[in-house]
Amino acid sequence: MKRTIIILLASALTAASGPAPLHAQKWSIATNLLDYANLLTLNAEAGISVDQHWSLLAEGRYNPFSFRTPGGGLMQNRTLSISAGTRYWPFFVYSGFYYGGRLQWSRFNTGGILSDCAVEGDAFGLGFNFGYSLMLTEHLNIEFGLGLWFGAAGYREYASTVCGKLTGSGIKAFIAPNDIQINLLYNF
Repeated sequence: MKRTIIILLASALTAASGPAPLHAQKWSIATNLLDYANLLTLNAEAGISVDQHWSLLAEGRYNPFSFRTPGGGLMQNRTLSISAGTRYWPFFVYSGFYYGGRLQWSRFNTGGILSDCAVEGDAFGLGFNFGYSLMLTEHLNIEFGLGLWFGAAGYREYASTVCGKLTGSGIKAFIAPNDIQINLLYNF
């Protein structure tokens, strides 16, 4: 009986959603090539078009890497970042210019890049971006984008990246460039 109810519910939901056009490019996956230049930050973005002009997306970034410097310190930009948002496409989804917004959370631990200090903490905020998607083939696009992230971060600052003394902590507001993108995108 339980199996029959599940099958009926799944059938009803499928029928209620209506027929899906087979020629439309509804799903996408992408990766930001510039993130790999940021100390090998792994990243992926999944999107779905919900209308001719609107798409929803979810993105994740992960960087677990630390690199030893010649002076015995560490250089790191470790992060775990998750975001969800939407994009408006004036022409068609996955084609031409877009404008977007999203919510984003990030856990970070960075240091040894510009100074010996290290900063770690959590950040949450709202991002806005714009960009252009250039269709290379029927399924492959390249996107160029820029964006800003506004929010608040709880942080702890240390004198060095290796066993450093705590020099400060708190919560502060920030505005930061966040979406500098050269995405390689595949449409389904």
